[in-house]
Amino acid sequence: MARPREFDRDEALDKATRLFWAKGYHDSSIRDVVAATGVNQYGLYAAFDDKHGLYLSALDRYGEMVTREVLGVLRRPGPLRDVLRATYEALMGYIARSGGKVGCMMCNAAVELAPHDADAAARVQAHMKRMTAAFAARLTTAQQDGDLDPAADVRALAEFLTATAYTLGVLARSGQSRAYLIRHVETALTVVA
Repeated sequence: MARPREFDRDEALDKATRLFWAKGYHDSSIRDVVAATGVNQYGLYAAFDDKHGLYLSALDRYGEMVTREVLGVLRRPGPLRDVLRATYEALMGYIARSGGKVGCMMCNAAVELAPHDADAAARVQAHMKRMTAAFAARLTTAQQDGDLDPAADVRALAEFLTATAYTLGVLARSGQSRAYLIRHVETALTVVA
């Protein structure tokens, strides 16, 4: 008979997510994960199979959080530029809240693992598709409301806005200032209006 789990899986996953977000996959040893979560290696492996399984679960958790907290801003009413600016402000707050130069965990995964890890690449691609779909939905609404040129290519703009979001994550990770990020956003917004 299996022993009952003696830790909160969600709490351990949240702590592991913060660790992987800050240090990446390769720079987070299993000892680091054990120290961050307070769960021994065997407990983690029983719940997540291995370090890679835990990392993929952490990517999923991060993707859910970003989708809920940041992309939810896109559903707010208001002029398109204001809503887009608020969305990027929420994203900048999100990537800054984690304490320093950690940037976006999906961006980090795209650079660190996706080129040679099909599972990580699939999660990054799925996240980008969710973001692009959310931007496209908001742009379509703006077109219907007369707040975006009817001839605008919604798909191309949505892909551009997603790429801008990912660029913010990379810029934050590289240590660029908030003022620099804001200038980047303001320049990007000139494309839509």
